[in-house]
Amino acid sequence: MTDLSDHSFTFDPRYGFDEAELRKASSPFDEPDDFENFWKGAYTKAMEVPLDLRTNELISPVDGQKLFRVDYTVWPNYRVGGWLYLPEKIQDLKLGMVVGHGYGGREGPDTSLCRNDRAVLLPVAPGFDPSQDPRLPQNDSSKHVLYGIESKETYLLLSCVAALWRAIDVLIGISKGKLDDFHYVGGSFGGGLGGLMLPWEKRYRSAELRQVTFAFHHFRLRHECNGSGKSVRERWLQDPAIEEILRYYDAATHLQKVEIPIHFECAVFDPSVPPPGQWAAANAHMGPKQIFAAPHGHLNYEEEENFRQGDANQQMRKDLFGSRIV
Repeated sequence: MTDLSDHSFTFDPRYGFDEAELRKASSPFDEPDDFENFWKGAYTKAMEVPLDLRTNELISPVDGQKLFRVDYTVWPNYRVGGWLYLPEKIQDLKLGMVVGHGYGGREGPDTSLCRNDRAVLLPVAPGFDPSQDPRLPQNDSSKHVLYGIESKETYLLLSCVAALWRAIDVLIGISKGKLDDFHYVGGSFGGGLGGLMLPWEKRYRSAELRQVTFAFHHFRLRHECNGSGKSVRERWLQDPAIEEILRYYDAATHLQKVEIPIHFECAVFDPSVPPPGQWAAANAHMGPKQIFAAPHGHLNYEEEENFRQGDANQQMRKDLFGSRIV
């Protein structure tokens, strides 16, 4: 087990909070007056973009599963690439799962979530790996998180959110309309995007969000951290006006408007995504939920995967989702 008392960070990755205090954390931001109009309008515009779905079947490493390379268009006009696993026996298909990724991108398909009763879509956010675009930063999270941040309409995170909205249409298309039950899974960058997109896409019936970033910006901007948050903080120190833009992209604000069941994983010690933001996002959700407290995040990935697969966390998932997901 990692010794958290012996770290080399120049700041405290606990930020002075213990678990009991984190369970009370909340973002002080009031939503902008036009918050709902902006996001509902963004969703409408995103859905009007022709999907232009293209698929190419590949050799699958999983018995009983077909593997496809997929590409589709998202607002305003970026091509999103990714991979999709589909059971060979499509008559057994019951669930469509969309899986977000971290801010390191995604170079290939992950087989860990494949089951005979589900389709698993692994989209890649604009600017990374198969979704690279010459107009965007290429596989560079420090630049990606700042691209277009000058206004709420141009911030690149909006296109990343749109990719998750339209992911459902990809699943519907490739399953020939068989699917009508959808579940989202995402951690860190993918967890933050999930928090931003879920209130506006009503077709998702449940979600799992881990180490949610893009939440409690009021705190994140005023405290040191590593990762993409460091880039945003450094930009804010030079240009405080971006805080007004970030009010539209605070997952803690968005999640107040979500009613579906969500399983959260929140770290108590995390140098890349300050825990008060992770917990503020989870605490903001008023629907059915479970919150698993992980000892640390963004630190020792092997240990963190062991926590995730541990009996306590899996029991929480079963209690919330039953046999539908687990």
